[in-house]
Amino acid sequence: MNSGFRFSHQISRVQSQYRTNERLFGVLFFVAGIVWDALTLRRIDNLVDNAILVGYLVLLTGIVVASILVRSDKDGRLARVEPWLAPVIQFLLGALLSAFVIFYAQSIAWVTHLGFWLILVLGMIANEFLHRRFSSLTSLLIFLMLSSTSMLAWLYPVLAGHMAPVLFRAAIASGLVLSLLLLVLGIRKKQFSWGRLGSPPLWYLLGCAILLDVGYRQNWIPPVPLSVEAGGVYQQVVRDGDAFELEYKTRHRGLLAPKYARQYYHTPGEPVYAFTSVFAPTDLKERIFHVWQRQDETSEKWVTTDRIGYDLTGGRDDGFRGMTFKQNISEGDWRIIVETSNGKTVSRIPFTVTFLNQNDVYWTRTLRK
Repeated sequence: MNSGFRFSHQISRVQSQYRTNERLFGVLFFVAGIVWDALTLRRIDNLVDNAILVGYLVLLTGIVVASILVRSDKDGRLARVEPWLAPVIQFLLGALLSAFVIFYAQSIAWVTHLGFWLILVLGMIANEFLHRRFSSLTSLLIFLMLSSTSMLAWLYPVLAGHMAPVLFRAAIASGLVLSLLLLVLGIRKKQFSWGRLGSPPLWYLLGCAILLDVGYRQNWIPPVPLSVEAGGVYQQVVRDGDAFELEYKTRHRGLLAPKYARQYYHTPGEPVYAFTSVFAPTDLKERIFHVWQRQDETSEKWVTTDRIGYDLTGGRDDGFRGMTFKQNISEGDWRIIVETSNGKTVSRIPFTVTFLNQNDVYWTRTLRK
């Protein structure tokens, strides 16, 4: 009896501490969840990871259906289920959004895709700390559509073995159809109104679909499942067995020499090599392009000088390695945009070219990739 009483007392103390510091515990669990996902999620094409995420999405869909049924239950037969719906929805959405933040961060060219990634981050934060304000059925349908579209945006290319605009639009259509089916259920259960102009959630969902399509066409959405593992500009790139030797010049010596610097010291007449290692799922084939651009000193606009491509085959953990080179280059600010065959930006490599004189002192360093 005493041991049982002490155990019950300890449980009560824990519950009391949780209620007193609920916000602090919320932050701790939030951070712990992100760290856990970062440590446990492996590759974006990993079968187990994707099976778990698909399972989360299926469960979330079922819980949204249950929410509609519970709210339309006039007899109270489902009243026991209702208290459990909100925390389960919060957990499932949190798990999905956290995975999206991690996977999409791997494919981000920060200047181009930061806005979309921040939307995912804000959605994750809102779900964690403002879930009571976003617990309406309309909000759930929007979250469900965004979650399913975000996941299918990489699952369809993984399954198809290639990337194409039609696959991303198929992901949007799939997410939209799923949410519309639940909207129809909600209308039949009288949880949504229907007037001359339809139902407000219908227009919200269509608006989200249009925004996603515009974001894709404007290159605001990362080209998952591709990601650049390494990239830089070098004086020489030579293949040595299964590795590439990357040679670059620096004015720093010893331990102070950086592995790669934005400052490129060039000897006129020598070629300039761009090297990238692009991760792609197993069996996915894509053509990658290096778009060489120089910034015009007068207009400060970027001018494309070359667009050189190579074929990529996915599957290597550290990414498929490829290079292009340019024979003539001028001093000033340059960048290389790494993009897909349909012009979707994977990464950017900025660098500044400085010509070396005969009397300049520099050291040559070599990396192996």
